[in-house]
Amino acid sequence: MTRSEAAAIFARLLAEKNGDTISTAANTKFADIPAYAWYSGYVKYLSNNGITYGKSKTIFAPNDAITRAEFTTMAVRFFDVYGDGDAEIMEQFSGFNDVSSGYWAAEYIKYAALHGWINGYGDGSFRADDEINRAEVVTIVNRLLGREADEDYIADNLRKLNTFPDVSRKHWAYYAVMEAANAHTAILGDSESWSK
Repeated sequence: MTRSEAAAIFARLLAEKNGDTISTAANTKFADIPAYAWYSGYVKYLSNNGITYGKSKTIFAPNDAITRAEFTTMAVRFFDVYGDGDAEIMEQFSGFNDVSSGYWAAEYIKYAALHGWINGYGDGSFRADDEINRAEVVTIVNRLLGREADEDYIADNLRKLNTFPDVSRKHWAYYAVMEAANAHTAILGDSESWSK
């Protein structure tokens, strides 16, 4: 996923919540974003809301792959999280063995982990500088928005739903992808159920 694609995700979500319309063409402070690039309006919208940032004051690097740390930072800024977090998750979280307190995104990673939006790997690492993949992005966004797939509905209505040949039911992010790829009306209770 590129930095411009990540910006588009968060800009669309925030604009929908705020009832805003995002300009399709926008001048930004970044020299590497043409005014008519498909993502210029998204980057400007997020920049105006203090969510996005560049590689420097004038370079956004829209076509660079976004790292796990960069995406997590954008997610935390998007959600404006500096609250209490989930007590059960907070008791279990002991940090990541490869994210030092001096790492530039350490606090964002810590807050996202305390809220249960991100997980590390089985070896205790987070791999902050690795590129994030699309399945990880979908999973994080669903978690921070409190979205959860209705597994029974999916099983009973699979032929009606959007599916992807490269994401089988055995894929670790299958239900997160199904949640994001299929429009539905959610009925919230102890867990989310779908009504289409």
